[in-house]
Amino acid sequence: MDLQFVTLNVFTSKRLQGNPLAVVTVPATLKDKLTQATKQKIAQEFNLSETVFLHEVAEPDQAQQKQRDIDIFTIESELPYAGHPTIGSAVLVKYNLHPHVDTLVTKAGPIGIVPQPGNAIRARIPHNVRLHAKTLVDVLGSDDATKHPGLSPVPQIREAELKAPVFSVVKGMTFVLVKLPSLELLAQVSTAYRIDFANLPKPLLDEGWRDSFVSRYYYVDLGEEEEQRSIRSRMVELGFEDPATGSAATALGSYLTLHEEKKGRKFKLTQGVEMGRTSHINVETTTKDPGDGSVALEELWLGGTAIVVMKGTLTVDI
Repeated sequence: MDLQFVTLNVFTSKRLQGNPLAVVTVPATLKDKLTQATKQKIAQEFNLSETVFLHEVAEPDQAQQKQRDIDIFTIESELPYAGHPTIGSAVLVKYNLHPHVDTLVTKAGPIGIVPQPGNAIRARIPHNVRLHAKTLVDVLGSDDATKHPGLSPVPQIREAELKAPVFSVVKGMTFVLVKLPSLELLAQVSTAYRIDFANLPKPLLDEGWRDSFVSRYYYVDLGEEEEQRSIRSRMVELGFEDPATGSAATALGSYLTLHEEKKGRKFKLTQGVEMGRTSHINVETTTKDPGDGSVALEELWLGGTAIVVMKGTLTVDI
């Protein structure tokens, strides 16, 4: 079986910056032949943070002409939604393959894609947000780094990890949002410390939400910049550093909107600086009043650019 693939650098307009992504095009005639296990092995072969499988349609009706299904895989499992695969796939589809397509369908739901100046994309993200009742300190019960080697050995970072809110942007994508007071502390975050969230002594997530990817997302609030809230962030949970994590950025933007801003907001996140792959992520939220005096999330938008780096043919045995 021969499959065409493209790699892109996402959340950047410069090649060899941003977050690498592989997108494998799956012809309609091969869709049923490409098993879940094979897709997982292909993702492991690329060995990137995510690989996307873009499904073509055979004889599309009018509705199908405007949408494409995508599957998103890490090297370990399939994800219902992820940010840099969404933006990278959207740029590839909209500007290189099918300009008429306006929707990518993920396991988390349909994502509307809107072209922006400079070959950028603005993607409307389906959301089902949840602030979980427990934090890591409730589950681990101690800040002793020797008992919990996945925690940071730096006391200030460890304290922030234990107290950080645990927030899902959709079912299946959850982040421990670790706010740090300085860029100096952010620079001390290390890939050497990984928590096995699947085997904690007690459940961290609320009942009904526990089948989920979970990771820490570290950030420093830099204040206002051009009418946006400016944030520097890092993601190191996977045993390596992720240059850009759009799903975590949308989770953080949603959390800050609902629990700090109390209104719709624009966020500008810069990630990947420490590893030399600077990425720029835009998040925008709008809110509504559900009628009980609280604030609810209405729309969640993820924005960014991507640029093609490589094209080729992948051959797999079936």
